[in-house]
Amino acid sequence: MSEQLKYIVKELNRSPFSKNFNLISFDSLNCDQLIQVLTDVLAEVDPSNKVDIRGEDPEQTTVRILEMLRVLKFKPGPEISAAVFRRGLVQGDKHIIHPILEWLLKNMEDLKVRAYLAQYLVKVELPVEMSSDTDISVLYKQYEQLIEEFKAVHKDSEMLKNSGYSTSELRADIDTMEHEKDIVVKRIERMQQKIENIHNKEVMLQAAHGLRLEREREKSLANQKQEQQASLKHTEQRIQRLQQQLKEIRQAAMGATPEGLLQRLEEETHINTYIVKQKLPKEIDTRHKEVEILQHVLAEPAMSRGDLDALNSKIQAVNNEISQLVERHLATNNPADDKLAPFRQQAAIIARKKETTAEQLTELRNKLSALEEELQEKKSQLKEFAGDTVLRGEEFKRYVTKLRGRSSVYKRNRAELSALKAEAGVLTRTVEILRAQDEAISRRLAVEEAQRGVSGFRAAEERMEQVSGEKANIDQKKGQTLNEMSSLVLELNQQIATKKAQLAPIIKELRPLREKCQELTAEYEQKKRVYDTTAAGLESATAKLQQEVQNLKMEIQTSESKYHLLQAESVLSQVKLDQLAEEMRCYVSNTAGQGKTKSLRDQLTKKINEQEKLSRQLKEDQRIVKENQAHRLQQMKLWTDLQK
Repeated sequence: MSEQLKYIVKELNRSPFSKNFNLISFDSLNCDQLIQVLTDVLAEVDPSNKVDIRGEDPEQTTVRILEMLRVLKFKPGPEISAAVFRRGLVQGDKHIIHPILEWLLKNMEDLKVRAYLAQYLVKVELPVEMSSDTDISVLYKQYEQLIEEFKAVHKDSEMLKNSGYSTSELRADIDTMEHEKDIVVKRIERMQQKIENIHNKEVMLQAAHGLRLEREREKSLANQKQEQQASLKHTEQRIQRLQQQLKEIRQAAMGATPEGLLQRLEEETHINTYIVKQKLPKEIDTRHKEVEILQHVLAEPAMSRGDLDALNSKIQAVNNEISQLVERHLATNNPADDKLAPFRQQAAIIARKKETTAEQLTELRNKLSALEEELQEKKSQLKEFAGDTVLRGEEFKRYVTKLRGRSSVYKRNRAELSALKAEAGVLTRTVEILRAQDEAISRRLAVEEAQRGVSGFRAAEERMEQVSGEKANIDQKKGQTLNEMSSLVLELNQQIATKKAQLAPIIKELRPLREKCQELTAEYEQKKRVYDTTAAGLESATAKLQQEVQNLKMEIQTSESKYHLLQAESVLSQVKLDQLAEEMRCYVSNTAGQGKTKSLRDQLTKKINEQEKLSRQLKEDQRIVKENQAHRLQQMKLWTDLQK
């Protein structure tokens, strides 16, 4: 308790509360001051709780705090009932309020998020009598849709916050994109200025657009071709693998007998049956349970550290209870008396061996498939290098002779390459010397140009020659591009004219159909409006009738339950009346001296007398025992001394 008070006082003295409490002053707060402190802490979680309780009705204060604790999902201890908790909260009991303050201060950030989400996710309860109204039901559905949209937006927002993207990086990316956009806009403006003087620029632009689309289509077709080739390659590999399996099966079956094959098939069948009926269902059930647990955890709201601690303590308590039950069971049941225990142990050992063998079989099968894939890959590599067949005998000797000839050619070419590398080294050195001489000559020319007042003449001349060369290349490319675009435009115009000639009769047939379609569409829209109006009226009437039918059904069920209850009470009353009449008959007959059967009263009176007689007898025995107790104790002591 002292640690709890220290923590609460420490947190309340910090910002944003700044209460300036100590342990004595906080512990001496009266109930109203303690409730005000709780209200201030709740106001930090949700600003709507920022009120002065002196100007608020006590009942309203209690309702507000309880509603806020319900939204924040506060759970009192298991030893505190709901009535005690509400009464302690109203009275400002410190034993109730101190745990609330500790929980709020420990989970402040999580509770702020929870309070913020509660403003939008806690649904407004709609009365039953108002749900039948069509307008209100439509508004309520829109309200639920907005709640779902808010959930999705909030989830995306949290994902973006946790994704690791910083604002500075995003701003830098935006600035880079804007800079690139400006560059692209400037290029577009320059290109527009260049093509302003071209008389058929629109046609050429359309032709260029069509060319770009065709290139994109060509690129997509190339990708499709690559995908088809890859799938074809995979199919060929699968065919080769199946052929290899068929070959292995045939080889395995060459020296086998029918009995051996049947025995092998039976063993494989038993193994596969065990795997399918015992091993795989257990694994599937385990996976299903894990998925259900994960889905349950995912559906639960965000849990704080306090909730996790409570769950861990509950798990620990359940584990302790299980261990106690196991110990109690072992203590009550002697393992030596259980005759089936050895058989159970043997069954468990056999089951474990079967599971271990099945796991080893699965691992070996996986290894076998991996080795088969590796073998197939090696075979494909061998096929790429050596062809479809493996060389043997004379063919291999000829192949070795051919390799020797190629080796001699390779050595000769390598010697030539070494000579060329040496010559290249000499030429590289010559180029370096010439560059050094060129730089020296350039420096001397620069000095001469500076002395004669024409500095930069040589550089300008070289630049002019370079620019003129580039201009000639660009003019040549422009001419080629214009020729290509002109031919493309002519071809496109021809195709357009052909398509127009083909489409002319179809367009003529389409015009009356289009008019008819417009008329039918108008008629359809008119009838749809009438249908929507009628359907809305029928739906509202149906909803009202369904609500009335539901209310009448509830009334019928209530009346039937009351009827059955009254019927049962009537039967019980009739049974009691019959018993009373039988008792009266017996009593009257006994009074007149005619009865042979004893009434219930007589039976009870007889039992009471017998019990009283037995009680008197027991009291007499008790008195005799008390009187003889001292004498018998002395006698027992004498016998004990005599035995010693």
